[in-house]
Amino acid sequence: MTAVTIVTALSDGPLDVVALIHQIWRADCGAVVTFEGTTRSPNEGREVRSLEYEAYEDRALKQLRALAEEAAATFGLGGVVAVHRTGAVPIGQPSVVVACASAHRGEAFDGARWLIDRIKADVAIWKKEIFVDGEAWVGVEG
Repeated sequence: MTAVTIVTALSDGPLDVVALIHQIWRADCGAVVTFEGTTRSPNEGREVRSLEYEAYEDRALKQLRALAEEAAATFGLGGVVAVHRTGAVPIGQPSVVVACASAHRGEAFDGARWLIDRIKADVAIWKKEIFVDGEAWVGVEG
């Protein structure tokens, strides 16, 4: 396989999933697995209006890049996308896109699952749910 293509970013606007996938498509990769994490409602019995994300931008970008590179090396990937929204994300729009390209599907599935789990656990991005009757930070002790 040739050099790995890595696409990482934070975006304060809608994510173009197809354009992101096209950035990592390669002739030697027969599998591309994509995960889109979208805003949903309801959540835990409450009607959600939107999500809001805040990031420690410099740190989050470094973390996204490091995790994408680790996924590529660990799973033998030819391309990796790790892009996350910041700001308000309406119902139905993606908050995060992860895509992994590899020669075979197993590595792409394994890489995508590992990468989204690590992004949610380790990257300096915080989520607030905006409900019709209030708001709450998710996963933040206070």
